Amino acid sequence: MLSGYIFNKGLKTYNHIFKKQRKDPKSLFSKGSIDLYDAMKNSYAKEEDQKKFGRDAGYIYDEQLSNDNQQVYYNPDSKKMLFSVSGTHNISDIATDLKMMTSGVKSTDRYRQAEMTLGKAKAKYNPSHTTAYGTSLGGSIASKLEDKADRVVTLNKAHIPFDKTGSKETAIRSRGDIVSVFAANGKHVHTIANGDLTDPMTWLRSHSSDSIKGKGYFIG
Repeated sequence: MLSGYIFNKGLKTYNHIFKKQRKDPKSLFSKGSIDLYDAMKNSYAKEEDQKKFGRDAGYIYDEQLSNDNQQVYYNPDSKKMLFSVSGTHNISDIATDLKMMTSGVKSTDRYRQAEMTLGKAKAKYNPSHTTAYGTSLGGSIASKLEDKADRVVTLNKAHIPFDKTGSKETAIRSRGDIVSVFAANGKHVHTIANGDLTDPMTWLRSHSSDSIKGKGYFIG
């Protein structure tokens, strides 16, 4: 009797974490001129390509405030601003990942730099609306900028146990992504079908931005 209860309880928990997916969050991304997939991929692009990003939608790349770690885009017509935070892209970021897991993302230099840059960008442009976004480590950093942005969008953000997702954030994670597994049951977190946590061969693919390619998610 007891063993049957434990088994059923365990099975329910397994299905909730590993199999559950919520309704496609596409309705939350119906307004905007920038494809979220392109935005996430752009955070890892070369500077020459980042400078061109968003031009067709009226966004201008701020060369003074942008660097490898974060990029600022402003649209003078709509007065909207996009603040992109790059994920792990060099050796020093590996140390950032480790420090984040032990001391929290706000203890890292990457977070402090992003916070300072976003503050400067808002003071410079006084935007009507600011969207901060990022994937993986970039998502973790963007998530903590919620009090300085009007909206936060994250993809497969590195999530430590007992951390919470704020009300301004729309967090997307792939079902097979192990990096964001602790966010699986969180409020404001949308798990989409891609990969399987029980199959390590799908982990790398699940963590990629390709999981939202062609989904029709837009920001800006």
